[in-house]
Amino acid sequence: MNGQFPITGTFIDEITYDIPTSNWSYEQWEEDLDNMKDVGIDTVIFIRGGYKDKLIYPSLHFDNIYKNDLLGFILKAAEKRGMNVFVGLYTTDLNWQNGNAAAEIDKNRFFVKEVMERYGDSSAFVGWYIPHEVDVDRLNITQVMSGLSAICKEAAPEKSVLISPFFRTVETDPRNPMTPEQVYDEWDSIFSRCAENIDICAFQDGTAPVLQLDKYLSKIKELCDKYNIHHWVNTELFERDPRRVYYPIPFEQLRAKLEKSMPLAEKAICFEFSHFLSPQSIYPSARGLNRLYKAYYGKREI
Repeated sequence: MNGQFPITGTFIDEITYDIPTSNWSYEQWEEDLDNMKDVGIDTVIFIRGGYKDKLIYPSLHFDNIYKNDLLGFILKAAEKRGMNVFVGLYTTDLNWQNGNAAAEIDKNRFFVKEVMERYGDSSAFVGWYIPHEVDVDRLNITQVMSGLSAICKEAAPEKSVLISPFFRTVETDPRNPMTPEQVYDEWDSIFSRCAENIDICAFQDGTAPVLQLDKYLSKIKELCDKYNIHHWVNTELFERDPRRVYYPIPFEQLRAKLEKSMPLAEKAICFEFSHFLSPQSIYPSARGLNRLYKAYYGKREI
């Protein structure tokens, strides 16, 4: 592994629901895309295209308090750098109105149509991300993923559809954890009803115990092979801890996770470079993580 950068994709958390905004100018976004390229990242994924009344482009269909065209800007900047872009879909809220699948699908039908009309010709625009993330069959997720992925494929059959679920383990649900075999059975049941138009699956690695990560991912790889889905891994660059705050992960923990996951995944994406691994992050410890990451995987001086 030493001598090459294992993470080649990153989410962009532009809605800033989870983590503090960086308040970057477009020039700073350009610089960070160069920072990404510097460590081998060739793919960026908007985690959401819209959330409630915030969208990443000046929509004519949705109410939107944001007026800038971040999506258009990133697509053009990615084209110049030979990078690929996935566009996250719209979410009404974090549990899509308690699993209101029909309403979520209807809203995204307008969203996908508008995005395709505005940006469909971009050479950087290669796929969609379904941001409705779950661990088990709840919130009508099979109907939601089946309906949303079908809309995406109807609009652009050539564009890939990506999902990133999370594991139910002692890390996320200590009272009701699932074994790797139980996770397999659960997602086998889910995929049997909604996998037809899903191309890529990248489970969130931080939701499984590090020492058991390979066991969980090996079962997911087996499942993805069964349904002809590409198996990626979503490498979380932040700590999950009792403080319920999100700081950059210790490098040694990141290294340990990558050693477990990389033999099992076609590609590692991350959540997310700009806050937790960028040399221009608002977190000083992210700048340190960037130096350690470059020193170990890129054989560069600290």
